Amino acid sequence: MTGDQKCMQSLDEKEIIKTPLAEKRKVLLISYLFPPLGGSGSSRPLKMAKYLPKYGWKPVVLTVKNPDWYYAHDPELLKQLSKEVEVLRSQMFRSTWIYRCLNPLRTKRMEGLIRRYLFHPDEQIGWLPFAYRSATQFMNNHKIHALYSTSGPMTCHLIAMLLKRRFGIPWVAEFRDEWFEAPNLPLPTNLHKKMHYYLEKLVVKESDRIVTLAPEFAKLLLKHGVIPDKFTTIVKGYDPDDLSTSTLKESNDENRFTVVFTGLIYESFPPNRLLSAVNSLIKDGCISPKKIIIRFVGANVINRALDPFRVTECTGFVPQTEAISSLFHADLLLLLLSRERGSGVIPSKIFEYMAAGKPILALVPPEGAVSGIIQKTKTGTVVDFEDEGGIRRSFFELYSRWETGSLNLTPDWHEIGRFDQRLIFREISTILDELTGVDRR
Repeated sequence: MTGDQKCMQSLDEKEIIKTPLAEKRKVLLISYLFPPLGGSGSSRPLKMAKYLPKYGWKPVVLTVKNPDWYYAHDPELLKQLSKEVEVLRSQMFRSTWIYRCLNPLRTKRMEGLIRRYLFHPDEQIGWLPFAYRSATQFMNNHKIHALYSTSGPMTCHLIAMLLKRRFGIPWVAEFRDEWFEAPNLPLPTNLHKKMHYYLEKLVVKESDRIVTLAPEFAKLLLKHGVIPDKFTTIVKGYDPDDLSTSTLKESNDENRFTVVFTGLIYESFPPNRLLSAVNSLIKDGCISPKKIIIRFVGANVINRALDPFRVTECTGFVPQTEAISSLFHADLLLLLLSRERGSGVIPSKIFEYMAAGKPILALVPPEGAVSGIIQKTKTGTVVDFEDEGGIRRSFFELYSRWETGSLNLTPDWHEIGRFDQRLIFREISTILDELTGVDRR
């Protein structure tokens, strides 16, 4: 961590106001994804449970006890929570059991049909009755002042909606992604289409406030005729504790230009054009394959046909501490986002990237939200995801600067500091205060 980063951290700490335990109110935080499940999906509710107590809210987390298979497990994340955070874990009727009953021959075709036609709004619908019963039993014996559901899966919102109808307490629905407009949403029939639209409309109408992780998601939900004031965009941000010097040590390989991508690669924005550009630079003798490594940190697989010079490396899933540490071992950080996925999407990894203080090569829509953040924070280079020629030119320029020792970055730490999660969750606590009539002045 640089001196500028430490200064930024200490300044922001002055803005943190802790509230005595006796004054805290309880919020039921409904999230299927929660440690020991890892990955970016569990990060938001985990950090919310970690930081809300600083602002007078004691989270009671409602999550799943026996989840379906999930690619990421990181039990160490639970150590970030204080003892005052309660976690309720309820059973679910797992989708894998239904597959076994309805598809005894285990054929992929039948499994695909079951997934496409039966599991709606998502495969976690089997959690709803058990989660609702567990929450109801708890709320009958303990005072809960507010509900906060975060998706995906969207089943979390349906659980919260039923609890609001029963107990009549304020409810905040958080959308980390799109729902009805999600590119991978299965809508095999017109009936399925109407059902998803109707359920989304119910959540938007019946919730008291809606939080989205990107402005574009709020615009999509406005189609249901609610006032814009009901929406607040609160991005994911970064946790300064994750960047502490006690767990992160800089040890770059000085002999190789190290490019790092963390997280999952999605079908809608694969690294094909980047690898094609790098391959062409190697073929033309501009870059030596021995002097470059492109490391994909996460549960990814790169088609070997895309990497004839063997310059890529896939680590498989790693715990959060290792994933963040890899940022400090990089010379360049890679961000991918296609125009097809949407220029309004803000990948969560961008905030750790910026806070790490390393240059970013963002292959994203130039007019999109991510491009605006990078330009404002002065943290990297933006190239259109579709522009292979532009990718080649930018990559070679960054490589050449690394070779001459001039790959320097002078980010705007003040702008980056605005994405500190300690400040972000203070904003969420303010919403909860407003909904429950709390004045902490």
